Amino acid sequence: MISIRGATTVLSNSQTEIKNKTIELINEIITVNNLDVEEIHTMIFSCTDDITCGYPGAFVREYFNMTTLSIMHFNEMKVENYLKFCIRVLILSNEHKESVKFIYLHDAKSLRKDLNQ
Repeated sequence: MISIRGATTVLSNSQTEIKNKTIELINEIITVNNLDVEEIHTMIFSCTDDITCGYPGAFVREYFNMTTLSIMHFNEMKVENYLKFCIRVLILSNEHKESVKFIYLHDAKSLRKDLNQ
């Protein structure tokens, strides 16, 4: 089993923005890590409390037709000076790979500066 982390930010709290940025993030994680969608069994999302217009996982399930995927959503801890409008994900897949690449897009790149050098 492998686990892959990723995050992105949205420009506004709208269904369209949440859907588009979430699909962009998941597609990038799948592509860069050459994942077999059939082997992904769980996605755990956390969102900052300013994201209220839609569940990222619901958009993923529909777009990628992942009808048997286990998905959970949680509120991200609220910390002083936290990154706003942020969606984070942990993907668990039954695949075995030597290495994986975590993906951080848009303003979420600031969360893992060590990965974006």
